[in-house]
Amino acid sequence: MKKVIIGLVIFMSAVIVGATVLYQQSNQPYARARADTIAYVAERTSLSQVDDFYWYNGTETYLTITGQNADGIERHYIVQQSGGQITSLSAENGLSKQEAIQLTREARQPDKILNARIGMIDDRPIWEVSYRNDNDRLGYYVIDLRTGEWIRTIDNI
Repeated sequence: MKKVIIGLVIFMSAVIVGATVLYQQSNQPYARARADTIAYVAERTSLSQVDDFYWYNGTETYLTITGQNADGIERHYIVQQSGGQITSLSAENGLSKQEAIQLTREARQPDKILNARIGMIDDRPIWEVSYRNDNDRLGYYVIDLRTGEWIRTIDNI
């Protein structure tokens, strides 16, 4: 009986260690992109506090840091992955994450909001809100970050 218990303890320990290593390995690209983007933006702007990080993949990839500059003003720093161009926007001149989610709820009546991220489409800052609809299918609702104007919907994926 002792051998069975010892065997189970060893097996469960191996499963826990394996799951932990797998989680860390799968999260590593995101964590590295976040750290690299923060360092890149901090070197080139007056970023003093980081609040959020977003990774947007459209026709191009954009990495966004939201936070405060040295003057305490909330800003969005949108970095184009290829080329490293930084677009800096005042957060007060655009929609918040909660407002983008609310506009999506009103327009699409999703069953569940999955995520919201900042990106760019044709040099236009956007919020892309992903959701599950009533058929449990994936959808994306894209709106202009500054005005809240609808840009496009991708539904039933």
